Amino acid sequence: MEIVRRAAPLTEKMDPRRDLPYGIPVANRPGFVTSPYAPTQGVVDVRGIPAGTQVKDPFSGKTFLIP
Repeated sequence: MEIVRRAAPLTEKMDPRRDLPYGIPVANRPGFVTSPYAPTQGVVDVRGIPAGTQVKDPFSGKTFLIP
């Protein structure tokens, strides 16, 4: 069974960081990405979160950007 976890958007008041890696889109599954930090752990549900938003990776706790 595939593990799916929901990403949490960050609500920082500072300028968004652009030096962060992007999540990797999952083929044939719009709204889902693979974490750039934990690519073998499962998929991350980012449906409804705009592209370019910083999110907290539910697998590693690190921050990445939505493609």
